[in-house]
Amino acid sequence: MLKVDTSKISSQQIEAFQRDGVICVRNVLDNIWIKRMQTAVDKNVSVPGPLEVKGIPRAEGSVEHTSSLWLTDADFRALAFESPLAMLAALVLKSQKLNFLTDGFFVKKPKQNSRVGWHNDLPYWPIEGWQCCKIWLALDSVNQENGRLEYIKASHRWGKELREGANPSWFVEPEPHEILSWDMEPGDCLVHHFLTIHHSVTNISSTQRRAVVTNWVGDDVTYYHRPKAWPFIPLEEIDLPEFNSFKAKKPGDPIDCDMFPRVKYR
Repeated sequence: MLKVDTSKISSQQIEAFQRDGVICVRNVLDNIWIKRMQTAVDKNVSVPGPLEVKGIPRAEGSVEHTSSLWLTDADFRALAFESPLAMLAALVLKSQKLNFLTDGFFVKKPKQNSRVGWHNDLPYWPIEGWQCCKIWLALDSVNQENGRLEYIKASHRWGKELREGANPSWFVEPEPHEILSWDMEPGDCLVHHFLTIHHSVTNISSTQRRAVVTNWVGDDVTYYHRPKAWPFIPLEEIDLPEFNSFKAKKPGDPIDCDMFPRVKYR
């Protein structure tokens, strides 16, 4: 059972998350964790992940991304179930119950067009509910030059879902809105609501930018079928034992299953 470390976050930050839809929490993980996860990302960056076709190297791109590594990689599993990240998520969500959805990493290569367009995360997940967040963990220094994230303040309160490249009539490039962004050091974390609209800028620097993400949900979240949502491939093509209980889910069911395990804490 994980013990909540309340020193990692203040009540003011929790309220800021509820109000603004995103916060930056400094020094969440120490150098031991950072070096461990840097090595884990570097090890997996050119290897197909658990939900990718085996035996086919991943196509190289300006942004390297893989998800669900906790299923096969001990370091990513430890990050989810042994690090302070679960504690941070539980506090921010003000939730009595916490489920882990999945992990992933993003590596932005230097001097490439690696911009990620405006979007929010909820339309990519088979869930419904309000208590949901992503923790974006910096493994390198992050700034404007190497691809930091930018958020539209309080856009989670709009109640709108936005996929990258969708260009709905209600969304206009956010000049009228206040933008939140932070320069970061390794071990700092962004925590954002699944409905907070954000993007990331191109890495024009000469160094790569690595980050690990973990996704968390709380008390009110249930299963909800969404087309073109995670895991992004037909369930019948997935031969992993953790998916057996997930495949039986019906809309409105509790999210608890082997694929979205419950994390115990106090």
